[in-house]
Amino acid sequence: MSHNPFSADKDRAQRLAALEGTMGPLIASSLAEAAAHGSHRPDLNAGGIVPAAIVAGLMAQHQLRTIEELMLLGLGAARALARPPISAFMVGAIGLERETGNLILGRNVEVPGTTLATTIHGEGFVMTRAAQRGTTIAAIALGEAHPCAHCRQYISEFAASRDMVLIDPLGHRLTMAELYPWPFDPGYLGETGFVPGATNNLRLAENSLEAPVAAALIQAGNLSWSPYSHCPGALVLTLADGQRVSGFAVESVAFNPGISPGQAALVALLAHGYEPDDIRSAALGTRLGGAVDYARSTAELLAQLSPSAQLDIVGWQV
Repeated sequence: MSHNPFSADKDRAQRLAALEGTMGPLIASSLAEAAAHGSHRPDLNAGGIVPAAIVAGLMAQHQLRTIEELMLLGLGAARALARPPISAFMVGAIGLERETGNLILGRNVEVPGTTLATTIHGEGFVMTRAAQRGTTIAAIALGEAHPCAHCRQYISEFAASRDMVLIDPLGHRLTMAELYPWPFDPGYLGETGFVPGATNNLRLAENSLEAPVAAALIQAGNLSWSPYSHCPGALVLTLADGQRVSGFAVESVAFNPGISPGQAALVALLAHGYEPDDIRSAALGTRLGGAVDYARSTAELLAQLSPSAQLDIVGWQV
């Protein structure tokens, strides 16, 4: 075990342990049920989200002192969603949206048959989901409040992350500035970091995509955070029920870690209650022949997720 230089609040930990024994499973069940209401409704972009009104109701019902207690007691709901078939190491994370008061349920995801680089960490799931929703994260609840170095670097790409709080049932309450006190952040390359709402101005090269798919691809591509390679990436997945989910690339100042369009689309897919088997076709927007071209990596990932799904690859108009 690594050395822990941080102290925990023992009184807070003891109170939480007592609450866990009496109401933890009930709260986790309530959060899971609330988050499932957004399933199969990507048009609402509400998959995996617990609305603030339900959060407030649960806090009142169980006489909880803070929203952080609710988040920690609900970690079982997020952990149950984890998909780690390689490591069998289950990670759950719950993020608090700063703008809305909603909670985001996150989990780790592994994809056998691809490289380990396609793994999505629990914290990365939360941050990527917030990016898709145009929100920022004020706090994340974890089993232990010390994300791996990969996650600390990815989180640092988000402009609003320095004062983000990480909490755990052990009584730790730490800011990202404490956990990563001297970060290699976007400022080193003259960037501000990811800010929700920042857009590109993309158009697709000539293509044969259906109009709704092309429109969804442009919409996702315009949200791609790609200031380092200048090669935006976006992926739209069309599902068996006719719905679509999409994801866009989030680059890191360190280049690796980052989130590819395929990983981001997988986050949206799972958050909305779908399975990879639901994918019928996919459309990728990428900078063909650019410094970063997502064509090969997306084809590899899709071949493992849904081998029969058709993949159309379209370049952005230069």
